[in-house]
Amino acid sequence: MSKWKRINLTFLSLLVMVLAPAGAAFAQIKVTAATPASAVQGTISLDVVVSGAGFDNSAKVQYFVSGTTNPGGITVKQVVFRNSKELVTTIDVADTADLASFDIQVTLSSGRKGKGTTLFSVKAKPAGPSATLTYPPARFYHAFTSNGGTTSQTSRLYMFGGMSTWSSWLGDLWAYSNAGSTGATWAPIPGGSVSPSPRRGVGWSCGAGQCVASNGAAVGLYKETWIFSESTQTWSQVNCRKASCPSGRMHPTMAFDPLRGVHLLFGGDGGATELDDTHVFDGVTKTWKQVFGALVPPGRVAAAAVFAPDVGRVVMFGGYTWSDVSPRKDMYSWTGANWEFVEYTTSLNDVPPLWNHSMAWDPSGRRLIVTGGFMDSAHAKPNGNTWYVTFSNSTGAWQATWTLASVGCQSAAGSPPDPVVREGARMAYDPVAQVMVSFGGELAGGESSYGNTVECR
Repeated sequence: MSKWKRINLTFLSLLVMVLAPAGAAFAQIKVTAATPASAVQGTISLDVVVSGAGFDNSAKVQYFVSGTTNPGGITVKQVVFRNSKELVTTIDVADTADLASFDIQVTLSSGRKGKGTTLFSVKAKPAGPSATLTYPPARFYHAFTSNGGTTSQTSRLYMFGGMSTWSSWLGDLWAYSNAGSTGATWAPIPGGSVSPSPRRGVGWSCGAGQCVASNGAAVGLYKETWIFSESTQTWSQVNCRKASCPSGRMHPTMAFDPLRGVHLLFGGDGGATELDDTHVFDGVTKTWKQVFGALVPPGRVAAAAVFAPDVGRVVMFGGYTWSDVSPRKDMYSWTGANWEFVEYTTSLNDVPPLWNHSMAWDPSGRRLIVTGGFMDSAHAKPNGNTWYVTFSNSTGAWQATWTLASVGCQSAAGSPPDPVVREGARMAYDPVAQVMVSFGGELAGGESSYGNTVECR
């Protein structure tokens, strides 16, 4: 090789080494989408996932009225870096925010910028019923569960009520459909001429074409039962003088038992103490019946329950006990006539004490999903894990095996959940799409609330 060829090759090699990092440094920042893509005036602490490419953990995000540098009443309170393609922005939308489309600009510490145009919009706060909205208002202490649909056309997740702040109750009903797809949507359900008043801590179960709302509280405790019919999309109220409804309470535990065709209710907060009574509701005859078994689980508030097909029973776990100021970690199953204690084993760590958590049955994995809630009495220690629970009956008594899970919204087993899943969020599972859907959550002990929807696999 000649001297000049060697010099040229050396020069080209050095040029490649110099230009490669420079090219990487000037990689294009793209901003392509925002989810959700809109909010109404007055929305507080809404998490919006900004999608695109080229992001890093130095990213700063701004919202501008399209074609201007005017923030238009949107304040970005926090930006969380998820990965190079997703950022989570927590925003406040002022009561007087501009009714307009907004561009979203991402700026990195290197000075690189990217902007997506007309990705977000602000709509007027409706003066009438919440049915005019297209996305649920932020909330916590709401009810959220699956209707048990077996096809993508019939599977729905129904959410009702809750609180936007400690002094503001909600009474709206929403349906989430097509989970796990680009067509996933929230739809408000007006419910007809009569419907339950706003409340929190309502007992809630869905199945056989109905959702049953029992009790709950606003200024005081309700002794009421309401039925939502999926076929007519309307509410009807049960006459509690004839149906012997459960006494006034909030945060009772409810689940639909398809094997026995009834909605099961246990306990709740009766105002002075936790309750330990068991009731079943027949959706056909629209009647309640209190049932008494040989074993009565300790009273509790804000436990969770779901029908487990492998057990053939409704399974109840956790809850809060006012008398000893602590969450519980005991599990029971309902035989149809009696409660039975379920012993457990764990593959890692101990079973967590939980209250205000969510449970659902995963038919594909033949396991119970337990997630969310709090592990202390002061809302200061939210549960950051998801657990899978499987059941066996080799000894003649049911046993539960708990396994710490690694799901789509967690980076690894035992890690905290993705920051977009907020404290106090409620989860419902779509068994057809095999997707966990979380909504809402509370901020600063109920001073405000979140309105983000998160899907996890």
